[in-house]
Amino acid sequence: MTSSKSLMLKCLMLRSQRKKFKRKLMLIGVKKNKRLKVILDANWYISACISRKSRRTVYYQILKNTDLQLFYSQELVAEFDDVINRPKFAKIVTAKQVSRFKSIILKFLNRTTLGTLPDLVRDKNDNYLLGICAGCQADFLITGDNDLLVLEEYQKTKILSMGQFLLLLSTIKS
Repeated sequence: MTSSKSLMLKCLMLRSQRKKFKRKLMLIGVKKNKRLKVILDANWYISACISRKSRRTVYYQILKNTDLQLFYSQELVAEFDDVINRPKFAKIVTAKQVSRFKSIILKFLNRTTLGTLPDLVRDKNDNYLLGICAGCQADFLITGDNDLLVLEEYQKTKILSMGQFLLLLSTIKS
């Protein structure tokens, strides 16, 4: 098979996969014109603070996206502060850079209070994230934490990795 035929076949397969994915999104309640309520786990803010690539992803694809409403609670800020102030990060990022990063990021986020705190996650310190989801009735929780990812869903909140969420966003847009 020639490379152009192969490329065309791949494009047709991708288009078919996107259509199936869009139907699946409609089944789980993701509407094209709805502003999605999203919670980013503290690990994504940590990554964005120390890594230019993660910072670009979070800023350009998440924070600047007007189809999304991002929420946080004081507990999330406390976890961010606790982790980013560990000695291993002091070698990577200064306190001044962290402060500037926080002041910029918080301008894009909506503060919420915790809803009912469940006792579902193996690491009890992560239950507050589910409380944030309940508090703002989030559509999505974006995390890299396997203890949360295995849940897949909490109440009406879908729990996804960043890769899954970015794929979902690109599918909704197209």
